[in-house]
Amino acid sequence: SRHPMFCKITLIFVFLALTFTLIVPPFGEYPSLTLSPWMYGRQYTFFSNERPMDAQMRYFGEVLLDKPGFGTRCMLDEPLEDFPCNNITTEWEMPLVNPALIEMLAGPEWNSFRLSPDCQCSTPTKLTMLPVCPEGAGGLPPPQRIQSTGDVLMDLTGRNISDYLMVQQINKRITLSFPQVWYNNKGWHAMVSFMNVANNAILRANLAKGANLDEYGITAINHPLNLTKEQLSEITVLTTSVDAVVAICVIFAMSFVPASFVLYLIQERVTQAKHLQFVSGVSPLVYWMANFLWDMVHWSVTPMMYPMSYIFSVPSTAYVSLSCINLFIGINSSAITFILDLFEGTTFNQVLKSMLLIFPHYCLGRGLIDMAMNQALTDIYVRFGEDYSPDPYNWDFIGKNLFCMAVEGFVYFILNILFQYQFFQDNPLILDEDVDVAEERERVYQSRNKNDILHVRDLSKTYKGTIIPAVDSICVGVSPGECFGLLGVNGAGKTTTFKMLTGDTDVTSGEASVSGHSVLTNILDVHQNMGYCPQFDAIDELLTGREHLHLYARLRGVPEPEISRVAEWAIQKLGLSECAGQSAGTYSGGNKRKLSTAIAMIGCPALVLLDEPTTGMDPLSRRFLWNSIMSVIKERRAVVLTSHSMEECEALCTRLAIMVNGSFKCLGTIQHLKYKFGDGYVVTMKIRAAKPGVAPDLNPAEAFMESTFPGCIQREKHYNTLQYKISSSSLARIFQTVLVNKDKLNIEDYTVSQTTLDQVFVNFAKQQSREDGAIVLHPKAAGAQRYIDATPIKSLGK
Repeated sequence: SRHPMFCKITLIFVFLALTFTLIVPPFGEYPSLTLSPWMYGRQYTFFSNERPMDAQMRYFGEVLLDKPGFGTRCMLDEPLEDFPCNNITTEWEMPLVNPALIEMLAGPEWNSFRLSPDCQCSTPTKLTMLPVCPEGAGGLPPPQRIQSTGDVLMDLTGRNISDYLMVQQINKRITLSFPQVWYNNKGWHAMVSFMNVANNAILRANLAKGANLDEYGITAINHPLNLTKEQLSEITVLTTSVDAVVAICVIFAMSFVPASFVLYLIQERVTQAKHLQFVSGVSPLVYWMANFLWDMVHWSVTPMMYPMSYIFSVPSTAYVSLSCINLFIGINSSAITFILDLFEGTTFNQVLKSMLLIFPHYCLGRGLIDMAMNQALTDIYVRFGEDYSPDPYNWDFIGKNLFCMAVEGFVYFILNILFQYQFFQDNPLILDEDVDVAEERERVYQSRNKNDILHVRDLSKTYKGTIIPAVDSICVGVSPGECFGLLGVNGAGKTTTFKMLTGDTDVTSGEASVSGHSVLTNILDVHQNMGYCPQFDAIDELLTGREHLHLYARLRGVPEPEISRVAEWAIQKLGLSECAGQSAGTYSGGNKRKLSTAIAMIGCPALVLLDEPTTGMDPLSRRFLWNSIMSVIKERRAVVLTSHSMEECEALCTRLAIMVNGSFKCLGTIQHLKYKFGDGYVVTMKIRAAKPGVAPDLNPAEAFMESTFPGCIQREKHYNTLQYKISSSSLARIFQTVLVNKDKLNIEDYTVSQTTLDQVFVNFAKQQSREDGAIVLHPKAAGAQRYIDATPIKSLGK
């Protein structure tokens, strides 16, 4: 079904929300930064040994330039993962220079004191932003090479690096040996990064001779400053807020998805498919266990949704309502207690938390929030170097939430089973009251026929809020090989009787049994001996007809090797061969009724209950179904059916009862009811015209009938036809009187017929009343005396 899948689309949005919370960078958690010159890209650097004759400084230069080179990039284990070592060092070489420049700088005007032309800076008469340097300023390019770190290194030994540094305080530094680091101060970490290169060179220069220089190095790391109290509080709130959003997203999913589980349950209950499964032998405990195991992903909240399937009748309404209820309970309860936590010493908050534990929504949402707060507290302790790792399953954290959710799964499931078995309803009282059908009642009381498959004794049903019983103390026994019919207008109590017999509704008073098993105390055994075709088709629109029959054959206990044969037997018996492989939702109304009847007959139950089985069928299908029902009767099984078709009852029923206002008004064979409750006979006469082309004169015949049979009722009057209903007269007298006066009255032909079952039914139907006092008449009851005149239609107005 697409409906539950549509409900789970909400999980996609929940997944997106959770993904976005993961994308949010952690508040206040800044990693340590490893400092190195290569943070600023490939380096173009230089070195200059101002004391080349000093052995110590010469060795220091060798350590600085040779492997592992600058810093720690090319150490043995290459600690800088983001900057791998090239392991290639080129030889010193001079860059290509224009020969004219070399010739110029070799002139006599340039010597060791003045190597090249000077750059011109600002003068009192001329101001410049940058020095103006002529060609050749600075002399020839220094030798350079590419280091193993990938840097371009230039040798500036003997060059005037800075006039200022060479002039200032020269006397203080002339006798000292120390490294001097040049760096670009626009880089925030440049000073420390390049100073660390010098520190590594100093370290390696002071190692023992023969030491492996690749294994020694200094890594500079910049750790972020500790947060202030205000910053730490703000970060804690922000972190907890993100985790609270995660909890709300989870509650959102847990609100919509469990609510979707009742959609199919409500559909099965409303269409009677659930009840039909019970009638076919499924135990209510097995039914709910199967649903629960399928939906077990939400252990505690799903059983809480199941009882709601008894309240709603429209699946979509139930889904929206339950989703809103779940959201309201889950979000509001968690939010209220979270806000109250901000106030210290609130006893009301502690009591409220304990009370809300009965709701799985609160247990889940509040548990997630508590876990988030616990994690935030742990992070704070870690920042201060404290070891704080409380057990999250402690009772004061989420232990009580998990315990309550586990218990609630059992409690709500047991509560649902108690609802199914009507545990909270008052036990019905068995009342023995007399009714109109005394002989049948006495036979049932005395149990004269112990072979009855169906035994009904004073069965009654009164719905809550009403004082008029829907079924009022009916008694009947149905023997093997008997087809018992229940006639009555809508509201007479036929379907309610079937619901009580099948256990779909509770019995107010009385009792009934099927094959000796009471519907009050042993309904499961009753279902094993009963087949049921409800008034409305209890089929699953997603299954094919063949799949329906396979399913109910298994439920009936048909051996697995015989299931296919039994299903095909039912398909052939009910004429479903052409559509057996199609989804039942595509069936016509007639084919749906055939399928429902086939389900009722499968497994050969001792009693078959058919509630208006031929509704919506064409005449051919109706006749086909009649033959199937007759074959059941011939097999010495019992059939009880309800119908509005008098023709159907006359064709199938060996006995029938007419129900009015919930009680039997008559009971017996069809001929017995016609004879006992029929209102006389119906005389139909066709009058011959005195002359061709002249309309027949009906007045003499009308006067004759009214004078000869006082009290007769004219039911129809046509061009040459009269029909009268005669209540008090013998059949012989009617024939004799009409025959003697046939020629005198120009009667061409006539018929005398007994009152039909329709007329008997109409007479009783007039007694059926509604709660508002209105009389419900059968359509055929209208027009007991009427005239039908045929006139040409001249025009048809809009």
